[in-house]
Amino acid sequence: MKKIYNLFILAFAALVISPSCSQLLEPEPYGLVDLDLVWTKYNYTSDLVATIGKGANYESGFPYAAYSDEAQAVVDRTPGGYYSWYNVDFNAATYIFSGNWGGIYNNLRTIAFFLTNEHKISFSNVTDLEREFWDVKAHFYRAWHYFTLMKRYGKGVIFTEVYDINEKFSGVKLNNVEQIADFIIQELDLCLDATEDESSPYTFRWTTPSFGAINRGFAWVLKARTAMYAASPLYYEEGSKYTWEYAYQINKQAVEALAAHGYKLFDRAPEDNYAYGVYDYYHLFDNDASRSIDKETILGNGGRLSMWSNYGLPTTRGQVSCGICPTQELVDCYETTDGEPILDLERPYLDAAHLQPNYNKNNHLYDPQNPYANRDPRFYGTIYYNGAPRYWSNPDSLRVWTYVGGNCGISDEPTSVFYTRTGYYVRKYNRDKSSEREGNQDGRAHNARLAEMYLNLAECACEAGHLEEASDYTSLVRERVGMPALPNGLTQDQLRLRIRNERRVEFAFEGTFRFDDVRRWKIIDQTEEHVTGMRIIKDDATNKFTYTRFSFGTRTNKGDDKYLLCPLPEDEVEKMKMNTSPTDDPEAGDDWQNPGW
Repeated sequence: MKKIYNLFILAFAALVISPSCSQLLEPEPYGLVDLDLVWTKYNYTSDLVATIGKGANYESGFPYAAYSDEAQAVVDRTPGGYYSWYNVDFNAATYIFSGNWGGIYNNLRTIAFFLTNEHKISFSNVTDLEREFWDVKAHFYRAWHYFTLMKRYGKGVIFTEVYDINEKFSGVKLNNVEQIADFIIQELDLCLDATEDESSPYTFRWTTPSFGAINRGFAWVLKARTAMYAASPLYYEEGSKYTWEYAYQINKQAVEALAAHGYKLFDRAPEDNYAYGVYDYYHLFDNDASRSIDKETILGNGGRLSMWSNYGLPTTRGQVSCGICPTQELVDCYETTDGEPILDLERPYLDAAHLQPNYNKNNHLYDPQNPYANRDPRFYGTIYYNGAPRYWSNPDSLRVWTYVGGNCGISDEPTSVFYTRTGYYVRKYNRDKSSEREGNQDGRAHNARLAEMYLNLAECACEAGHLEEASDYTSLVRERVGMPALPNGLTQDQLRLRIRNERRVEFAFEGTFRFDDVRRWKIIDQTEEHVTGMRIIKDDATNKFTYTRFSFGTRTNKGDDKYLLCPLPEDEVEKMKMNTSPTDDPEAGDDWQNPGW
């Protein structure tokens, strides 16, 4: 009998070999326990449930920006993950983002174990509401895990029972995107059908006492994301129900459900020159789980980001590194205040290396010799540029000078981690008071917020032909920061480009938005191989600056279509070939690997 020791059937090592700090299971002799004990005591079962969500947010934070065209890592010449990304053409065995496959399936197995065995619960000190909430958590996190699986690999195996170690696996088949998307939405609908009681901590609620607790709003976000991804060019298969119209309908339902429960864009002006404007103030605003002020955040994400230290300025006491540096490509995407793009969005550059910008002939405010004037307010709240004020409370007290030789000047030193590589630093999330002396007062990232839902709906509406509605929802996001509404009469192609650019601006350095977007749109051949910076030279005699774009060279083959999806781990592929083969020839089995790998 063939056996497969892969990630579908790993034993619960974390549960049965060494007890957790909360003593999930009390070890019997030799450090082993009978798993049936899980169902005999409330503490055992509740602690198991507490592990269900472990690892669901695989891609939190914004370091993914430097794996896209948003940023260049300061350690781009030092061996490590970023250096490899820029210089190595990976294979399935060496690809640096393949680790999630194992984590996903380990967590899915834990969930299957819980849902198929919870009928064995023999204690009575638990209410029906709490039992139901345990189920909701299991189904919710299963949906979130499968969404990540679909997003990264495009396909996977849907299973709801725990595989036995002696399973032949000859009948196991990969499920396609439509099947996985259906399963995700089915799981989320189970959650949304559950009891809701805002007075009980043990029901699936719209508001929660914790900034990062799963809630009904985020269930709608995952439904909407799932439908939009499944309709996107990378994932859509001919004949699938996940057309753009279908995705539009689900996203519209999601936005309407959120509106009905009081969600709206954050519109509070900063106090005491706390920030430049409402946009960066939102990203600095502290946790507000009650939604008394912040009605935009749907799901928070962890603690403060320590931007001042790990992604900071060399003028800040205690800075450890400047981390990742915004690219010139990102800077180029910020419009001028009249609502005109800087570049022609259809063809932004005249050369492959992005050294020859193709300026928008209708833009009359942009001056290449004064490039940072009159820009979208989000630019000033997101990026430190040459001449940027360090302190909003006293703009003239200290300026960030990124010109060669400036106090934050660009560095050509390969091992320097303190000075920018591109001519820019990340300002988003960074409160200018944060420092070694003042402590960390920086902002927090968000897993989901209402602006995303508006732009998701706008994209689906545009692709489905509802152009006016697409323009209206995009304009809501723009108007929040004082940018003009999109012009009337845009064609579908023109509107598509404007919406995509809007996502780039609004979600800069937020999670994996840009990394994901260029893949699901299948445009990595245009975006991922070349990024540039801005070298600025100051003429001391005239105090004028000369601006010169420069290239970081080619990021090795990152525009190749194989990088649209992650490869499945090679050992998994070989095992499944062997175990799905109808003969003794392993090559006769199913090849699960993604194209190009």
